[in-house]
Amino acid sequence: MSDYYVLLKELWVVWFMILFLGIVVWVYWPGRGKQMQEHGNIPFRDDESRQQRK
Repeated sequence: MSDYYVLLKELWVVWFMILFLGIVVWVYWPGRGKQMQEHGNIPFRDDESRQQRK
């Protein structure tokens, strides 16, 4: 039984590493630069709209 626990524990590490690398590749893919820049500017859009209303 403990052999399965060790195997599952190692597989979770591998799974999270693959997941992390997949997210990094998805974010830094060359065609996504403009989209990620727009997403990065979302917090500043709210400040701009509040300043315009004053």
